[in-house]
Amino acid sequence: METLRIITWNCRIGGFRYKSANVEPLRADILAVQEVEPLDNVVVFGGVEQPTFRNQIKDPAWPRRSIGLFSYTNAKIRAADATDPVYAFRRFVVNKGFLEFNVAAVWTWDTGVKATRYMQAHEGVARHREWMQERPTVILGDLNMDRRYKGSALPELIEMTGELGLVSAYHAFFGEQFGSETRKTYFYHGKDAAAFHLDYCYIPASWLPFVRQVTVGDHSAWAKVSDHVPLIVDLAIPSPS
Repeated sequence: METLRIITWNCRIGGFRYKSANVEPLRADILAVQEVEPLDNVVVFGGVEQPTFRNQIKDPAWPRRSIGLFSYTNAKIRAADATDPVYAFRRFVVNKGFLEFNVAAVWTWDTGVKATRYMQAHEGVARHREWMQERPTVILGDLNMDRRYKGSALPELIEMTGELGLVSAYHAFFGEQFGSETRKTYFYHGKDAAAFHLDYCYIPASWLPFVRQVTVGDHSAWAKVSDHVPLIVDLAIPSPS
C-alpha cells in the first residue's frame, strides 16, 4: 500500500520562502502553491525540513507570482512541460513506490478578455487531453471560481474532467454539490462572511475508494499568512495484485 498526501494552497502575493514553515509540517508528497514569488536565488526555505523537490518558473504575464510545485517526501517528480510550459497549467509526472501518475497544477486568473478570463484550466484540459489519458492524472489548484463566484464556466470544466474520469475529491468525499460547499477555501479580505470554495483537487474516480481523508484548513489558523486555506487529500492506494 502506498500513502499519498496531496495539497493545494494559494499563499497570497508571494513570500512562500517564509510561509513554507506553515506547510512543511504537513509533509506533502505533492504540494501545489499558487502566487509563489521568484525562487531562483532562494537557498533555504522556512520550516524545519527543506523541500525534497521544488519547481517554479516565472510566468511572463505575472513575473512576480506563479505556480510552485514542491514535495517534502521521497516522491520522485519531473516537469513534463519544461520545453513548452503553459504557465497557468503546469504539468508533472510523479513516481512514488509503485505509483506513477500525472499532476497538473493550476492557477487561473483574469486575462481581461471575457472569453478567456479564468479559463486556463479549461484550456489546459483541452490541450493536454491525450497526456492526461496516458496515466492516472491529478488536477489541483486555485480555479478562482465556484458556482456562486465567477462560476459560469465551472459546469463546463466539471463536464470536461468527468469525460476524463476525474472527480473532485472534496465533493465526492463529503457528498456535497458544487455551489453548496460547507467548507470554504477562500476568504475575501479575510472575512468569514465573504467566503468561497475556489480550490480543488480532481483525482481519478478509480481512486475514490482509497481516499482516507479530505481536510480544509481552518481559517483562523491560516489567516495571518493567506486569504486561502489549504485543501488536503489523503489516500492509501493498495499495491497491484
